[in-house]
Amino acid sequence: MSRWIRVQTSIFDHEVFAAEPFSEREAWLWLISKAAWKDTVHRIGASVMPVPAGSLFVTIREMQAAWKWTSTRRVHKFLELLSSQNMIETSSETGKTLVNVCNYSKYQNAETHSETTEGAEAKQKRNTKDTSTPDTNISSLRSDVCPEPEKSAPASPTVIELPTVNGDMIPLTEADVAEWSEAFPAVNVRQQLAAMRSWLNANPKNRKTSKGMKRFVVSWLTRDQDRGGGRQHPQAQSPPRPQSPSMQRHHDIHARLKRELYGEPDEQFAGQTVDLAAGDFRSH
Repeated sequence: MSRWIRVQTSIFDHEVFAAEPFSEREAWLWLISKAAWKDTVHRIGASVMPVPAGSLFVTIREMQAAWKWTSTRRVHKFLELLSSQNMIETSSETGKTLVNVCNYSKYQNAETHSETTEGAEAKQKRNTKDTSTPDTNISSLRSDVCPEPEKSAPASPTVIELPTVNGDMIPLTEADVAEWSEAFPAVNVRQQLAAMRSWLNANPKNRKTSKGMKRFVVSWLTRDQDRGGGRQHPQAQSPPRPQSPSMQRHHDIHARLKRELYGEPDEQFAGQTVDLAAGDFRSH
């Protein structure tokens, strides 16, 4: 069984520790410490973007500077490694990277099998009743303030279910299809959802979390919309281009030579005419 410890997020800025490059383990802990502990928003330029619990908006250069790594390439490689192990999900559609820490609530779960929330509160009171110094550390312990979101029943009939990295099935409803069909008019949404399910079934290592599934769907539909939705639009037949004077002269000369060699074409006979009076074709 794993043993858990609580670590203050201020450890990364504490004056006791020297300013030195992070190890990959420290970089991973930094991502967890910077993730939002509840749903919030983040302003990017003139837009305000939602930030789900367990996610953070950050640039590659900000991570490189915080981790004191020598290149952004190393940051990219590390994020790709975490993504390949289904530890994070990333998207970069706004100029900043949205990093979603998979299973964030598990890292922040303060309860153990032997200590409930009530037991933890009683223990906290016992530890602080004999001192007049206020405990300023409680507010930064995010472990017990990020409960798992409750799953609500779909408001409309389910159209399809997509598998997550944990093996759960996320239902997508008629309301979802109607919304996406309006947002992506060039896309056959139902057909693309079926394609997504086939792709996720064939690539289990690349499946998404429950929270990241709809973001995955929207990204897929956006790419298909940009490609025209995969629909073939018939092109109008353009009128024949007029021939240039030189090509017209060439065509006239060719037609005149053809008449001199084969004579005028017979309207009742599509082949060439032959004069049989010029010789005797009987067998001897």
